[in-house]
Amino acid sequence: MKEYKAGIYLRLSQEDIQENNSIEAQRIITTEYAKKKGFTVVQEYEDNGYSGMLDSRPGLNRMVVDIITNKINMVIVKDISRLTRDKNKTGYYTEIFFPDNDVRFISVTELIDSGERYEIDDSIMLRGIVNQYYVADISRKIKSVKTNKKKNGEYVEFFVPYGYKKDENDKYKVVVDENVSDNVKLIFDMYLQGFSQGKIAKYLTELGFDTPKKYKGQNVKINEWRNDTIGRILKDPFYRGQMIINKYVTDFKTKKTKKTPKDDWQIIEGKQPPLVSAEKFEKVQELLRKNFSKPKQKYEYLLKGLVFCGHCKSRMQYKYRIRTKVKGKILDNPTKCWYYKCRMIYEFPSICNKGHTISEEKLNKIVLESLRKQLSKYKIDEYTGKVINEYKQNDVNYKLLEKYKKKKVKMETNIANLYNKKLEGLVSIEEFKEQYGKLKLELKDTEVKIDELNEKCNDFEINNKFKQIIIDFKNEKEFDNEVLKNLINRIEIYEDMRIDISYKI
Repeated sequence: MKEYKAGIYLRLSQEDIQENNSIEAQRIITTEYAKKKGFTVVQEYEDNGYSGMLDSRPGLNRMVVDIITNKINMVIVKDISRLTRDKNKTGYYTEIFFPDNDVRFISVTELIDSGERYEIDDSIMLRGIVNQYYVADISRKIKSVKTNKKKNGEYVEFFVPYGYKKDENDKYKVVVDENVSDNVKLIFDMYLQGFSQGKIAKYLTELGFDTPKKYKGQNVKINEWRNDTIGRILKDPFYRGQMIINKYVTDFKTKKTKKTPKDDWQIIEGKQPPLVSAEKFEKVQELLRKNFSKPKQKYEYLLKGLVFCGHCKSRMQYKYRIRTKVKGKILDNPTKCWYYKCRMIYEFPSICNKGHTISEEKLNKIVLESLRKQLSKYKIDEYTGKVINEYKQNDVNYKLLEKYKKKKVKMETNIANLYNKKLEGLVSIEEFKEQYGKLKLELKDTEVKIDELNEKCNDFEINNKFKQIIIDFKNEKEFDNEVLKNLINRIEIYEDMRIDISYKI
């Protein structure tokens, strides 16, 4: 009989609070099982406070390394959701990684044991889909609870806007913070008096007032007010007594937060005391629109995100001014002149007070000429791959591939819903088997179509098309910003107009 060296994996995250899934409960279940079966446990891996949707976790990473180095050849978990709640990762671990490394996988409460043949049936993938569906469902429920609390005027966020604090007797209520609320009122008053955001920031710094981050106790290296901090305060409707709901949305899988369209926002009035009147707030918004309205650009400027100050290494601002004269001669038709300027002179002049500028037209010419020389040093095949991904979205096959991928996700959701109906007794075993068989067959056909499209997207002809794009550029045709970002790391501008270009190729 083969000698097994078992590793026990334990995981707990916020979505498991309502379940009997404590680390200690998992430890008891898995260790007692190993003892009963006579397996020797050589290592325990724990991830406390980590979501099952995350690919990388400290305990999981250590376990993977120990599997690869043959320190363990058995993995025991309370249930599969402890290992992962991602349906794709469920399949990867149970169908590929564990079998390839001769690892026997056991899920105690689900009575799953791959045995010495290291084989697991299709129900594992189904459980993976259900586990991911569970996380999505919990995420929706949590969001719904928070939204309802906000609609009732309860403040559920961790931090409160500068000028307010949480009520000591009610954690869902905010009150005015008398220590700094006058600073907020001063900012609004100064802006209405004609002071720029930069001058207001400089004035508050000279007075020695702590910045909002410093006041909240966060670790800041430089306690200087910034004009963008002033701008955020001036634009925040919270100060006029409005609470905005659904301004941001968080993806339950990636945990990344993005801003929602303004039309989807909901505004709750009068749930917190205003620091400025509605009339004063609207006057400020009118001034902001007047002072900072930007003309519509017909293109995304070529070097966006690539231009930095050579002295302080911060990103330079892209700005414009109206040119009314050239060499002393007044122009009949004033023109817009776009340029780059080091932004630190406005934000942290103690870091960099250069404030040097360079025109977009001049910099574009210098960079493109330098890039053509750089590209001429290489064979086309060596850098075609660096730009190929930027054009995939325009190809018919890639668009069709995305369509089938979305269809696959929808069918997996249908399978998860069907499985839940079976558990709840809403469909019989016979009905479940019949519908599951149809869905499984349709899912397989979709996966075959995805594989076919993946092959087409890697076709030699497509590669040739992208090679031609490079050739066109070398022959004086233009590139866009996304392509340049795959060729250039950064461009640094110095006060003496020295330009350093760092390439990726």
